Amino acid sequence: MKKKILVSLLILGLVAGCGKVPKLANGEEAVVSFDKAENGISATELYNKIKKNYALSSLIDMIDSKILLEKYSNKKDDAKKYVDEQLTSVKNYYVDDNGKYNEESLLNTLKTYYGISTIDEFKTMLELSYYRDLAITDYAKENVTDKQIKKYYDEETVGDISAKHILISPKTKDDMTDEEKKKAEEEALKTAKEVISKLNKGEKFDDLAKKYSDDESNKDKGGDLGYFNKGAMVAEFEEAAYKLKLNKYTTEPVKTKFGYHIILKTGEKEKAKLEDVKDSIINKLAEEAMADKTFAINAMVEIRKNSGMKIEDDELAKQYSTYISNQLLQAQSSNNN
Repeated sequence: MKKKILVSLLILGLVAGCGKVPKLANGEEAVVSFDKAENGISATELYNKIKKNYALSSLIDMIDSKILLEKYSNKKDDAKKYVDEQLTSVKNYYVDDNGKYNEESLLNTLKTYYGISTIDEFKTMLELSYYRDLAITDYAKENVTDKQIKKYYDEETVGDISAKHILISPKTKDDMTDEEKKKAEEEALKTAKEVISKLNKGEKFDDLAKKYSDDESNKDKGGDLGYFNKGAMVAEFEEAAYKLKLNKYTTEPVKTKFGYHIILKTGEKEKAKLEDVKDSIINKLAEEAMADKTFAINAMVEIRKNSGMKIEDDELAKQYSTYISNQLLQAQSSNNN
């Protein structure tokens, strides 16, 4: 049986420097020989053992490395930077009592969880992870359709708006009882409603912001937040602000995690042209696609397939198919939880 690259590399390491490789009685190369020739262990026997129990994970890594290191040959410097940054970050968690980096502790963890015994192996794993993330992201972007882009633009893209706000925060403390916290919430809501009542009577928004707002970053500017777009503010605030007509304020306090807001919409702009925001829409749609935990698995399957990859060994091909199916089931279960 033709030996695959995985076992070839392994055997190379075992017999390097040993000169001529001995043959068994059946003509196969020996990995281990004994005085009794019939007890010898052949390369084929070793390969079949490894193939059955250990090979698949290493094979997938080897496949992806072959594909991605060639595909992203221009990203080597970025990959190295990523690996160095990740390694530096990880080292901060493995220190002795004096705060000094403890490599033995890190290696013990890597050995336990990943079967890795050297820092170089860990760096190789990090590098492959970088390239996989890059490939999956690119795949997600490449599969965004013009129809999806147009739909997102029509339904989700909006122009910038500007607003002012008055924030009334409940005066709560961690050591308060639930009843005390509830009372503080009620007091904040009552104050917010009083502010709206004053606005209804004609008092100026800027003056009330300076007097009542708990947002120290802008109260002296009349609560001015400047221009912003979707995603810049907490969802409840953003939704209420966009619903307002120009120069109108909310007639009911808007509750967020920060407290109660009275919002005045002060400006609005036309949304950007499609060609100007197309790239950002593609990025957004790609992010949404990748939020599905099955996406990365399916993406790598397609990337391998598109490279012309075919597992010639029937047993390993079957293992690969089963592995992917199990990964998808786990990912789907995670999506549902």
